Amino acid sequence: MRALVTARPEPHRVVDADGNAEPYRRQLSIDDRVALEAALDAADEVLAVGVGGDAAKRCVRSALERGADRGLHVAFDPIEGIASEKFAAALARVAARESPTAVFVGESDSFAGSEVAGLAAARLDWPSVTRITALDPDDLAVEADVDLEASELPVQRKLAIGRQEVVVTALPAVLGVDSGFTDPDRASLDTAIAGRRATIETLELTNVVPGETRFSMSIGNATVETVRPNERWGRGRPPRSETVEERIYRMLGRGGGGTKSAGERIDAPPDAAAERVVAFLEEKELL
Repeated sequence: MRALVTARPEPHRVVDADGNAEPYRRQLSIDDRVALEAALDAADEVLAVGVGGDAAKRCVRSALERGADRGLHVAFDPIEGIASEKFAAALARVAARESPTAVFVGESDSFAGSEVAGLAAARLDWPSVTRITALDPDDLAVEADVDLEASELPVQRKLAIGRQEVVVTALPAVLGVDSGFTDPDRASLDTAIAGRRATIETLELTNVVPGETRFSMSIGNATVETVRPNERWGRGRPPRSETVEERIYRMLGRGGGGTKSAGERIDAPPDAAAERVVAFLEEKELL
């Protein structure tokens, strides 16, 4: 199996033995460390992918020092955090380029991380499974007697506290790894040294996701609409007299002068009803 795993930064604060806390530093997230462990256990080759600035590149380096075989950095200068749908778009483009058997995404619960897995899977048109707690058939807590094809993978996923299920997914797939999958281990010294010396491939953002900018990557998908104020209330302008509430009622055609009726139901033929509506609007100086 060839695996692609996310390498996203999150703020960490280190407290030394004397209880002194250092300023926050952005390091490889705990969730992605767990996802990396899952990928290393299941795959023969692991590619760590970071998207962003220097912090993302440091996370890729950290993944290499923990055992990843290759590192790839989609480089740009972010304004702030990357929107989930934009990160998923870049991740999907890299996955399409590298053709892995599975994409591993770390997630701390059903709401943090699972949206990246789902969005990337939708872009790739791959199946996705989230909240995975086991991949090795020998580690499945739920007994599953199924016939598997070569392109299928049984996974165990969390449903709720104390509840698990085993599902079979076709490959390639996007796998959201639950933070309870395992406790990340420290790599051996030889692995750490090799990861420190490894070369990280760098791709510019525009070469991976054409049309995206450092601004769009942070704000996510946005819809811009032109809103035109309605300047023709009553006889051209909103009423200026009476209280704010009474003026609002007048603009809505619901009366004024203490009248707060939500309206009147007119049981009459269309022509007669129209005449009564016109008379009402003229009486209230709204026509």
